[in-house]
Amino acid sequence: MLRFWSGAVLRMVAVMLMASFAGAMLMRIAPGFSSDDQELNSGLSAQSLEAIRRAHFSDANVHRFYAQYLASLVRGDLGSSRSLNQPVKDLLRERLPITLVNLAFALAAGWLLGLALAIAAQMWNIPTLSFLANGLSGTFISTPAAALALVFLLLRWPPAFAAALLVFPKIYRYAQNLLQQSSEMPHVLTARAKGAGPWRVLAWHVAPIALPQMIALVGVSISIGIGVLLPIEVVSDVAGIGQLAWHAAQARDLPLLVNLTMVVTFMTVCATLISDVAQRSFVRSEA
Repeated sequence: MLRFWSGAVLRMVAVMLMASFAGAMLMRIAPGFSSDDQELNSGLSAQSLEAIRRAHFSDANVHRFYAQYLASLVRGDLGSSRSLNQPVKDLLRERLPITLVNLAFALAAGWLLGLALAIAAQMWNIPTLSFLANGLSGTFISTPAAALALVFLLLRWPPAFAAALLVFPKIYRYAQNLLQQSSEMPHVLTARAKGAGPWRVLAWHVAPIALPQMIALVGVSISIGIGVLLPIEVVSDVAGIGQLAWHAAQARDLPLLVNLTMVVTFMTVCATLISDVAQRSFVRSEA
């Protein structure tokens, strides 16, 4: 177990470092990195313009910037946002809880809706219900997050529910296929032949088979939720890390963008790790 945890932590650190460096590199090679909208402000003095140019010049060498960033990170210093003139630590403390609350709501609502429709379609086997559920999931799985966020913004509906509707199709389709496969296993068919009711079959024979794979889906769903929530926050003007990342990209704020990349990567890797540990523990307890 110790070997598993040490290997998992090392992989997590390696992925975070690679992701944050890749984010810095992509920002550096993006068109217009050396320019700044503030330079168009005619009210700025020559000294202010020179300070802006020096700040961009100091980030021109990504390897040197990233080495300095890692040295500061070891000391617990995340740096300061040059576009917002605030410490990155304070910005994350202010914005991250908003994103986490919206993410929790989106995942809970998406899982509830997806599992409810999958179980209903499996239990009652009503063609109309299956048709509507498949049509609903197919619609939202092909809908861009920004487009759905715009609709919710115009209707003044909660943006977190838009993220839930985009998470739901993945849960529904995976759960439906898993329940269908589990229901066709020999011991499940035997239980039905002996007269076991549909709910008893589901609880005692289908669920134990499907549960480990559903646990593995938890980590994947968190990654999906983060991926759809960030653009929704941008379009809906929600003061979370999605809006902060959009501002950092527009302002070419490299210190802020690297830290946000690190945070998102940490959330994604941790979700996968927790899901993996839960699945291993469940399988071990069953054995």
